[in-house]
Amino acid sequence: MSLENLASENLARWDAVHEARAWGRYPPEELVRFVGRTFFAANARPSLRFLEMGCGQGANLWFLMREEFTVAGIDGSAAAIRRCRERLRAEGLRTEPPHCDLRVGDFARLPWPDGSFDAVIDIESIYANAMETIRASVAEALRVLKPGAMLFAKMFGTRTSGAGTGKMIEFGTTRDPSIGPLSGHGIAHFFTDSEIRDLFVSFASLQIDWSRRGDCSGTEIFEWVIQARKQP
Repeated sequence: MSLENLASENLARWDAVHEARAWGRYPPEELVRFVGRTFFAANARPSLRFLEMGCGQGANLWFLMREEFTVAGIDGSAAAIRRCRERLRAEGLRTEPPHCDLRVGDFARLPWPDGSFDAVIDIESIYANAMETIRASVAEALRVLKPGAMLFAKMFGTRTSGAGTGKMIEFGTTRDPSIGPLSGHGIAHFFTDSEIRDLFVSFASLQIDWSRRGDCSGTEIFEWVIQARKQP
């Protein structure tokens, strides 16, 4: 099966997941900390624009809008975007531009002009692709950031349970890991430290942290926590 067909199959699978059930209610602690440290002292919050790549059902956009930032979100799943709109409206938040701009689309071809955003975030979304698409998505994130603006991302590392299982598509990328948190969720790329550094080489600065947790079943989740700044 070609990578294009795999991507289409993967997207259909995620659309079915978002159609079938709720997925995510609250933002991760690391994102809250990043926003707090970087933006909470800012004046005129509505003038600051955030883009989330892979916004899903809106947990992170909900948090950002409650903190009075302006947001945009893109996801390949129409069901996810529909549920995102429903959630934001249920919370009394506006879901139309200029307050909130939600699109069904492709991370690797963002529909916004250069220098549109003060921050771009990816919370474990672009990992669900082959590296060609991942690289294109990061390049697009760099393009739409304003000079000196920042990207924040969480990406699964190779210490995560299930890395290397399933059908190998390319180095680090598998289809249907047989165990772990990504089991049953289609294409997954598990990143090494050197891959992260190479992926963000075009940014002016890069800070890499990590988070590691497990559960009683023995599953381990290792996540790279990334902050990258565009050249001023």
